[in-house]
Amino acid sequence: MGDVAQPKVEVIVTIGQDRMENLKQITSELQSRGLQITNEPLESLGMISGMAESTSIEQLKQVNGVTAVEKVGTVQIPPPDSDVQ
Repeated sequence: MGDVAQPKVEVIVTIGQDRMENLKQITSELQSRGLQITNEPLESLGMISGMAESTSIEQLKQVNGVTAVEKVGTVQIPPPDSDVQ
């Protein structure tokens, strides 16, 4: 059958403050492990946003300097006139 491409999910990668001087190297390694960078890294916050296959998230977490890799979710708030549950 061969390899079937997995759907990509949006993720936020957080870099440890003690590793910020290596941000370019970390970004490069994340890309080599399957992260497609979608925005400029937020250097002051130590965050990188991008798209990755669900199956590669564990590999992204293994990059030295990465403290978290989180899937981006959506929040939907009901309209003001709806019943509170």
